[in-house]
Amino acid sequence: MALERLKELCFLNGIELKDEHLEKFERYKELLKKWGRKINLTSILNDREIEEKHFFDSLLGLKAFEVYGFNPEGKSFCDVGSGAGFPGVPLAIVLKNSTFTLVESRHKKCVFLEQLRRELRLSNVKVSCCRIEEHEGDYDMLLMRAVKDPKNAVKMTEHLLKRGALLCIYRGKEEFKGELPEYKLRKVSLELAGVNFKRQFLIIHPPFSTSPLSKEES
Repeated sequence: MALERLKELCFLNGIELKDEHLEKFERYKELLKKWGRKINLTSILNDREIEEKHFFDSLLGLKAFEVYGFNPEGKSFCDVGSGAGFPGVPLAIVLKNSTFTLVESRHKKCVFLEQLRRELRLSNVKVSCCRIEEHEGDYDMLLMRAVKDPKNAVKMTEHLLKRGALLCIYRGKEEFKGELPEYKLRKVSLELAGVNFKRQFLIIHPPFSTSPLSKEES
């Protein structure tokens, strides 16, 4: 089986992947490359980069949850602006007892996500084709990736945060130094083996949430 880069990075960083997971990731990669040539899914269509910058990077959420003290098993997630399915689908492949709603406003990408859900037989995934501001639901955690402005992310998802959801934002090496006065923040920084990039996470939740925070909270 292929996916040597993904297997290597997950092994080095303590993320367990089973054969059933790898089979789904292999099919995911095939579909991503096939559809990526037709519609603007992602600029990354090289095997190694897909495995490293999409699959592995998405799975790093598992490490962030662990550091934060959030058990993702059996929880409900909403992937905001899912695009080609990141980070929601890789996490859904591994967390088959948790549910994932992929919210995406662009119709072509929604069609891809529906096809992906069927092909990978992900019964724990559903697709919602709308803007996040129009989406309603009760979730344990919202997921966002490639977010430039956390303040805008909070504004877009405020109606869901007020219903008790946490917001987990995948960020690059840049640390968020701003403030969100009405919310509690926890920054999680991961030191990674086998790659030359760092991954920061910003976990945001309303003041009334009972989710764990440590002395590192802002």
